[in-house]
Amino acid sequence: MIGAFGGCYSIRASHYSPVPKNFLMDDFYISMHVFEQRKKAINELDAQCYEDVSNKIEEEFRRKVRISAGNFQNLNRYKALLWPPCTGLSFCFLSHKVLRWYTPILLILAFLCISILTLSQNYYLYLLLLMVVMFLSPAIDNLFKRLGLHFKWLRFATHFILMNFALLKGFIWYHRGVESNVWKPTQRNQ
Repeated sequence: MIGAFGGCYSIRASHYSPVPKNFLMDDFYISMHVFEQRKKAINELDAQCYEDVSNKIEEEFRRKVRISAGNFQNLNRYKALLWPPCTGLSFCFLSHKVLRWYTPILLILAFLCISILTLSQNYYLYLLLLMVVMFLSPAIDNLFKRLGLHFKWLRFATHFILMNFALLKGFIWYHRGVESNVWKPTQRNQ
């Protein structure tokens, strides 16, 4: 497992390291510090943890922005764990975390490339239109919800786009500088 999850992990006291001031993702920081010491994180398959989550997309968006900014803090702190590139840790860190965190930028680059390619072949126009519809899926989904229509596939697209926008917003927040690790807790369905 590449990173511990919130309130559902334990750690040996000897492997613990205090989290730096203004770090937003303390659980991931603590996990990565364990890896930095060349220790392991073990996923206990029989462990059970229950957490109430929000079903409000606005709350999830706000939470994902905070998580994103914290992810980039941790990436900056633990980028050395990406090298050498052929270890299990570096592969998992890159493939399971870093690539996902950069997905919004990759989506923007794909959109720009496809836009340029439409100038040479009409085939790419269809891909461009598909991407535009995908990017507009939150607005389309919201319109259908107001009409009382619900489409599961559209809800997945909406979630994908909004969570990637939240990642992008968190990326920008991180680069502007995180001044405080104090955050408003997510409203839960209690």
